[in-house]
Amino acid sequence: MRWRLSGQPTVHESRIIHDLETEGVHVTTIDRLLQESAPAILGALARASELLASEPSRDRAAIWAPAAASTDLRAEVLLARVPEMYLLGLDRRILQLAQRYLRLPVAYHGAVLRHSLVDGRNAGPRLWHQDNEDFHVLRMLVYLSDVTPGAGPFEYIPRSLDISYGLFRGVESDLTDSRIGAVVPKERWKRCTGAAGTVVLCDTGKVFHHESLPMETDRAVVMFGYSSRRPKNIRNAMAHFPVERVKSVLMRIVPPENHGHVFGWRRDERSSVKQDSSAASA
Repeated sequence: MRWRLSGQPTVHESRIIHDLETEGVHVTTIDRLLQESAPAILGALARASELLASEPSRDRAAIWAPAAASTDLRAEVLLARVPEMYLLGLDRRILQLAQRYLRLPVAYHGAVLRHSLVDGRNAGPRLWHQDNEDFHVLRMLVYLSDVTPGAGPFEYIPRSLDISYGLFRGVESDLTDSRIGAVVPKERWKRCTGAAGTVVLCDTGKVFHHESLPMETDRAVVMFGYSSRRPKNIRNAMAHFPVERVKSVLMRIVPPENHGHVFGWRRDERSSVKQDSSAASA
């Protein structure tokens, strides 16, 4: 079955797309985004929060994978304990929104449940950056916990300011607050705080952004990613979720109409490396 868009965009969808194209970010809630299906998703979010509360220290290595400045729930555990979190990224409303914004068939990068601690580590996604998987990368963050100014809220530079990596030559991989602040005054940065269930939508391929440093309380989010099915950096796009490792589980739970979103755009990593090498030598 071929997945298709249906109907015309709603007023809410049109508002989101306008904000992504101008501001680069739109903040909403699960209730407003998913409407009648929101109660079931909120139940899954609550179970994910319970998992965070009950499993932070027991069998940590079996459940959590260390990342640059956080711990991520292992994909196998996510699919076993809260598969609804992965499937949320395939909700028809969200896929329609992604396709209308990207204007191309959509690749679903997967879902990551991330727990960020108050640890003072300013590294990885806490440094300012733009995502490089594709020319446009739609990210959706769902807050599992209340994110106050001291809990590491998502922070960004509005797209309308039109800044680029060309302003940071030589330090592109180490964009600290001070380096960003030398180009864009801090009063022009924007923070996305909100209660559990808040949704942040962002074109992270066009917007400089980061997870601000948690200073008072931990932060828990689920992150979803989308691009075209021919991303300019397919290896990075594929790296978000180990589809090949958990394919047998995904084949059982992913509806056939979504196989193109999940599987159809991915390539064998060896052929990806070969293509990258050929492009580099051209």
